[in-house]
Amino acid sequence: MARILLGIALAVQAVGVALATLGELRRRAALANAGAAFLAVAWALELAGVAVSVASGAIPLRNGPEYMLTLGFLVLTLHLALWFRSRISAAALVLPAVSELMLLVGFALQGGREVGTMPTRGWFVFHTTIATMGVAALAVAFAMSLLFLVKERALKEKRSLAVLERLPALESLDRLGFQALLYGFPLLTLGIATGMVYSAAIHDRIWLWGLKEIFPVLAWIVFAIILWARFAGGVRGRRSAILVIAGFALALLTFVGMVR
Repeated sequence: MARILLGIALAVQAVGVALATLGELRRRAALANAGAAFLAVAWALELAGVAVSVASGAIPLRNGPEYMLTLGFLVLTLHLALWFRSRISAAALVLPAVSELMLLVGFALQGGREVGTMPTRGWFVFHTTIATMGVAALAVAFAMSLLFLVKERALKEKRSLAVLERLPALESLDRLGFQALLYGFPLLTLGIATGMVYSAAIHDRIWLWGLKEIFPVLAWIVFAIILWARFAGGVRGRRSAILVIAGFALALLTFVGMVR
């Protein structure tokens, strides 16, 4: 049942992504609003799929495909929060598409298996949920950083693009990305720490040298450098944006170590 709901949600979200993107690029409020409505319906369907999994006694975070499905859902959740509460419409150019891609990858690799059919509980649930929430918040930082680089480059080359008028000022993009980083970094830190505790309880050691342990730590190091540079040296703008994108890419590579 959960897979059927997710399949429908993917189709609905694809329409929402197209409408939201066209609405922003062509500066058509009606298209943008229609896209937001489709994305909200897709979100509700995805939430129903998660609820079905939880009702069966599991959360969809047991493996790589389920991780991507849940991460895609959380990224869409944050996008809708930005859209409806803060009216940050520029995120529609990146976050819905990123969410859709994550969901498609998870859905395809999940195959014919139902989502979340094996019970999970306790410390594992807390660890995986916190870590995934952290990466979802970092996806917002990634989106703002990507938009920052696109706008900065266009301004330097003096390109007259209509979409530039829809984007916030460079300072605003930098600030929004930094705020998302301030939420995502502590959650990622807590996720790594609780993962070590879980590993110690299950495997009698805190570190296994697997890809799903290495990539989050590498991502954490990159984000820690960004925060240190901003607070200590005032580094921001282009250099910060590039590092955020690199750190988010490393965080996503955790998925490679979870595929089985």
